Amino acid sequence: MIARKLLNSTLFYIALALAILWTAFPIYWMIATSFKSGDMLFNWPPTYFPYPLTLANYEYIFRLQPITKFLTNSAIVAVASTPISVALAALAAFGFSRFRFRGRNLLMFLFLAVRMLPALIIALPLFMMFRSVGLHDSLLGLIIVYTAFNMPFNIWLLQGFFAEVPSEIQDSALIDGCTYWQLFMQVMIPLITPGLVASAIFCLLLAWNEFSFALTLTYTVKSQTLPIAIAGMTNDRGTLFGSMGAVGTVATLPILAFALYVQKYLVQGLTAGAVKG
Repeated sequence: MIARKLLNSTLFYIALALAILWTAFPIYWMIATSFKSGDMLFNWPPTYFPYPLTLANYEYIFRLQPITKFLTNSAIVAVASTPISVALAALAAFGFSRFRFRGRNLLMFLFLAVRMLPALIIALPLFMMFRSVGLHDSLLGLIIVYTAFNMPFNIWLLQGFFAEVPSEIQDSALIDGCTYWQLFMQVMIPLITPGLVASAIFCLLLAWNEFSFALTLTYTVKSQTLPIAIAGMTNDRGTLFGSMGAVGTVATLPILAFALYVQKYLVQGLTAGAVKG
């Protein structure tokens, strides 16, 4: 029995180590590439540990490329769209979870169906509409799109958290004289805070990494985001692998730091309740 447990434990840790290596190696390779000189990029066998390290790729993207502008645009769009989307979705989710009305299930299905549409299907109609009202190639246009595109998922996620709150709490609050707005703000919101945090994390990740809408709706540096900057490292003259690795590293670090900071809230939010219809 002891030998079998030891064998199972060993196999488990070997499988876990392989899974971590499989997941982390592309990230390591991107970071290592960002510190390689041009000669190291095409060595065979590959250079797994670049030495000597060079900062030429970072100097190129910060001095000769508007990477700071791309980074600022991504931060503005992500930070602005996330709280708006979460707030509006929380209001809708509260209504769906606490009120019963005709067509409720149909509306929930339609919200989910909209989220299932590929971004490129609606990108062109959005571009035509935005161009007619002057919102094309603007950060405000991206904020509106990301807010709307994130809402269906947020509604479904938060509706489950609201549904997990016992109805006795709602009844007690209403008996004590709370209005529905007070019930929402002072009772429900504190109880589903983990769900709000989880929803905000997913919104921020999507807004930070989204490429299709940013590519279709923007075309100048004043409103383009980091995914466009990364794609721009490939052109008709070839691919700037070192610079692409540097931009990818710069784009990864802020979101990685944010994820590490709020990871406990994410785990708590995802395990605090299940989605209920």
